[in-house]
Amino acid sequence: MPSSLRRGKGKLEIDWEEMEAIEAEHRAGRGLFGGDPYLRHARNPHVPPEPARWFCLAQASDEHRARLRDFLTSAPSELEIGAGDGRFIVEWASMHPERHFLAFEVRGRLVHTMYRAIEERGLTNVWVCDDDARAAIPEIVPPGSIEVIHILMPDPWWKQRHARCRLFSLHMLSILAQALKPGGILRFESDVEGYPEFLDMLIERHPDFEPHDPALAERFANIPLTTRQQWCVEHGVPIFRRFYRRRASGAPAEAQP
Repeated sequence: MPSSLRRGKGKLEIDWEEMEAIEAEHRAGRGLFGGDPYLRHARNPHVPPEPARWFCLAQASDEHRARLRDFLTSAPSELEIGAGDGRFIVEWASMHPERHFLAFEVRGRLVHTMYRAIEERGLTNVWVCDDDARAAIPEIVPPGSIEVIHILMPDPWWKQRHARCRLFSLHMLSILAQALKPGGILRFESDVEGYPEFLDMLIERHPDFEPHDPALAERFANIPLTTRQQWCVEHGVPIFRRFYRRRASGAPAEAQP
C-alpha cells in the first residue's frame, strides 16, 4: 500500500510494492549507477594501477581484493557512501590516522578530486571505490568489519519515477547491516525535510537496526563537514540527523516489507 511523507508543499510517495520490485532489479545488477560493473565493456583508463588505494570491481585483481579486505580488517574501519569531493573523509582520516576508511563515489570527476586530495595529504588510511556501493559492499567489505557508516547529504530522488535511484531501501539496509559490527552505527544527515522520516520508516521495518538514538550525536560533535554541509551552515539551512545502531545480536537478515 502506498504511503507518503510531506516535504514542504510536496510529498514523497512511498509505494512499498514498487520498492520491492526495484530492489529485485538492484539484486540483479539493474538500476545501479554505472550499471552492473561486471558488464562494462571497457576498462576505465583513469583508474591508477595497482597497488594504488583505488578499487574498481570490474578491474581489480584477486590480489587487490585481498589487499582491500586486509586493510578493512586490520584496524577500526569506517565507510562513507557518496563521498563527493572528499572534503569530509579527507579531514576525518587526517584526524584519525589509527583508523581505516573506504569512500564510495560514483561520479568520475568527484572521485578523482577526492583521490588527488588523499594523495596530496599523503594519507595511507583511505581507499576509494568508484562503484555503486549497493553492488560493491557485498563483494569487498568483510561482514561485521565496519564500526561506522557515514551517508551524508544524499540526493533524495523524490519523484516516484526516480525511486530506483534512491539509495535507501530495505535491501540496502540489509547490505549495511551485513557490513557493520554488532553495535556499529549508521550515521545519516540531510538538509531535505522529510528524508529522515522516510529512513525512520524503513528502519522500523528492518530487524537489524535499532531506532534513531539522538544521544549518539555526542560521538560526532566535532566532526568535519562535507562541502554541502558547509554551504548549509553558511546559508542557515537546517541539517537533519539520524543515528542508528546495528543490533548487537542475531545474524543479518533480509527485511520483510
